[in-house]
Amino acid sequence: MQNPALGIGVYTVPEASKMIGMQNQSLYRWLRGYAWKDRSQNIRISDPLWAAQYEISDDGVFLGFRDLVEARVVNALIKLGVGLPTVRVCLDRAQDLIGSDHPLSTKQFKTDGKSIFLEITEGVKEPELVNLKTRQGVFNTVVAPSLSGLEFDDDAASRWLLNPKKTLVADPERSFGQPLIAEHGITTAAVARAVQSEGSIDAVAELYEIKKSLIKDAILYESQLTGRSIH
Repeated sequence: MQNPALGIGVYTVPEASKMIGMQNQSLYRWLRGYAWKDRSQNIRISDPLWAAQYEISDDGVFLGFRDLVEARVVNALIKLGVGLPTVRVCLDRAQDLIGSDHPLSTKQFKTDGKSIFLEITEGVKEPELVNLKTRQGVFNTVVAPSLSGLEFDDDAASRWLLNPKKTLVADPERSFGQPLIAEHGITTAAVARAVQSEGSIDAVAELYEIKKSLIKDAILYESQLTGRSIH
């Protein structure tokens, strides 16, 4: 891959998938595109949903921070049951409307999201967009929550506050966007490894001069990511 640049962030597909809460394979398909057979057994090609911030190469598939945010919103719609073709149409319309390759991670979408969502889904007949009574209901219950915790600089999402206490953050300007304790800059993964290595939260708190409450926040987050208890 091209060298990761400070301010863009860099995530492998497994890392991003864990943060979003989705399957690796789905994210690969969104970023690389895929081939499929129609009813006549003809091979069809589906392009990537959007152009990733890093060029896809033999070294693998990597996401920047804005790719991460984009995928988070798309995943919310997919979880609702909205079909991928519908999502593709909505993304194309949003790109044209907002004038950005990553429209769902812009301040404009965050600020005017409800009206933009209504516009880009105009005429879409996907049943799930009607089942919640109105498309406005879909935005309020599905799309808006997927934008929670995001902070913006200029027009683009720049930070993701990872917990309600706002003690953990993913910031592409720090440690290439890896989840970390905001006050200290140490990644949650490093904290989890330290607790396992040192054997206790108290030992790590003394070693790194970090409040035990922050270490507990990091451990909780890592446990949620991995699905494993950390002691």
